[in-house]
Amino acid sequence: MLVELSFKFSSASEVEKFLSFLERHVRNVRYSVSARLTHVYVQLQGEGKELQDAVALVKMLAGLARARRAVRRVPLLVLFRDAELARPVPPDAIADALTLSGIPSRVRGSFLETEADYEKVLQVAEELSRLYKISERYPITPHAKRIVVVHAYATGKPVDASIEELVSAGLLNRGAAISLRYPIEETKRRLLSAASVRQGRSA
Repeated sequence: MLVELSFKFSSASEVEKFLSFLERHVRNVRYSVSARLTHVYVQLQGEGKELQDAVALVKMLAGLARARRAVRRVPLLVLFRDAELARPVPPDAIADALTLSGIPSRVRGSFLETEADYEKVLQVAEELSRLYKISERYPITPHAKRIVVVHAYATGKPVDASIEELVSAGLLNRGAAISLRYPIEETKRRLLSAASVRQGRSA
């Protein structure tokens, strides 16, 4: 079965990004591409669910390549294929790090919804992975590790300095293992509130 799709982009750079996405991520069906200025035509050939999934993926990749969207839906499968990760990163940690940095983001199903562009999301995922690797040096529970890593990313501080700051702020307990003083959602709320206050003072 053959499906033909056409897409209109705003610039040659968007076309290049879309073609790069296709090359990296369309795997289970045969496809061909032709481009004319900022128009791209894609033919997909396959059967059943594999073809349906490929059509949906190509449409998502086209949306991801477009620069003028206020909110992007980044497929987590695409993100984690592209990212070079030293350690696994929970999708919610990426959303938390972006939000704490002033870019509202959240995970919904298999997508990250964010106001950041794709390159920024990719950079955050890779930096969080590096911080997760560093955090392995410390006796710390998984939820506390997530908060520390997100805080370290958002503030630009080393992991050890983030641990000390969060302990001083009363958000972490220091025992045989470093742990959260509050449930993780409450801890995130307090972190975000503190970040909003700092941003307000610096404005």
